[in-house]
Amino acid sequence: MPTAKPDSFKHTKNAKKFSGIVLFFLSFLLGHMPSFSHDQRLLVATILVLQGIAVALITDRYRVMACVTLFCGVLALYCPTLMKVADTALLYGGPLGTLFFMFTRSLMPPNQPLISRIAERVHGGLRADVEHYTLALTVFWSIFFAIALLAPLALLVTGPTGAWRWPLSGGTFACALVAMITESGVRRLMIRNFEHVSLLATIRAFRSASAEATQKIIFRA
Repeated sequence: MPTAKPDSFKHTKNAKKFSGIVLFFLSFLLGHMPSFSHDQRLLVATILVLQGIAVALITDRYRVMACVTLFCGVLALYCPTLMKVADTALLYGGPLGTLFFMFTRSLMPPNQPLISRIAERVHGGLRADVEHYTLALTVFWSIFFAIALLAPLALLVTGPTGAWRWPLSGGTFACALVAMITESGVRRLMIRNFEHVSLLATIRAFRSASAEATQKIIFRA
């Protein structure tokens, strides 16, 4: 029978994750502060080192991340512009690609739509109209993430100079925020006589459902 891990271990793990998130945030700020360093090579290398340490703290993959960080840091000294673009694209496409995969995969039988699963965790059994709404909402977010992933490339080909940076510089986040706020109002208009929960409760349920979905993907791989 497995023994429970001590509270000190959990606190240390949480502290590492928090430190990693702080370092990621700091690297993001440095990326939007070109005046921080007049040497572009030093700036990009610093950003990559901070992100490498952050990933190591969050994942506990210290040796692997040390090698990856060293490799990327050296490349940043020789081709800083290319590495900065690659880093930005990875930070943008990685999370969005993961979300797109999770949402679209949940639409395929015999899986349950992700938003429906989240709603069940919060409310228990769902009425027929709520099931239809959550299915439609899962489809909407799948399309949203697909468009968000393709937007930089589409703007690079068809948009004005530098337009491809708009989604990566906060445009996608702003659109997602507007969509979430709008959906919250639409939901209350379309689904009547229903106990709607706070955004915080929804986020907690999403984290739980997404963690479960990730584990299933890993174990099936």
